[in-house]
Amino acid sequence: MPSNRYPLIAREAWAILFILLGLTVLAQFLFGPAAFIISLAILSVAVYLFRDPNRIIPSQPLAIVSPVHGIVTLIEEEAEEIRMHNKTIRVQITMRSHDVYSFRSPIEGKVMDQWSSSPNKNESRRHFDFYIRSDEGDDVVTAIRLRDIVRRFHMYLHSGERVGQGQRCGYFYFGGVIDVFIPLQSKVQVEVGQYVQSGSTVLAQIIHSEVASVIQNDNP
Repeated sequence: MPSNRYPLIAREAWAILFILLGLTVLAQFLFGPAAFIISLAILSVAVYLFRDPNRIIPSQPLAIVSPVHGIVTLIEEEAEEIRMHNKTIRVQITMRSHDVYSFRSPIEGKVMDQWSSSPNKNESRRHFDFYIRSDEGDDVVTAIRLRDIVRRFHMYLHSGERVGQGQRCGYFYFGGVIDVFIPLQSKVQVEVGQYVQSGSTVLAQIIHSEVASVIQNDNP
């Protein structure tokens, strides 16, 4: 089970930051002030890029939260999720190179399956997909396409495990493009061009048929 306890700087980048810190110290003693200032600037940029701030998870059980930081670039109704062979709503989020790189679960539930695939001749980006089923039986599939800069990621989810809504469960360097396939009976709460934050921005609210019936009866 992934843990919610982590430092403000991603552990996945500690090795890189320690190397840069060592080079900065060496630059001070071996190459003088100019090299030290340049090395310190590079270290500062790296610390900013690998930041991993805490997020406030909304207390909405049927909410689907954004798994990453980024900008909503596409909302497509009745999009087909290929592996599950059913119609969904597709919300696409494009991460910028300076966004937070941590990945969070969009819903609470059980990890049903996950897939990893290498690029083919028509697709240069590596894929990592997984899907989670909530306790109410709602399926959410998240498809990740990594950037060409660094095709490296850490995912701490395993099939059969439970994961909490907005829980940190992965990390991939320099971001990518993320497609969140959500149930058709959901009310989307974001729009194209909107900036979203992992774990805290609600992408959509799942509406169950019995809930919709109650709302309709209460508002004739």
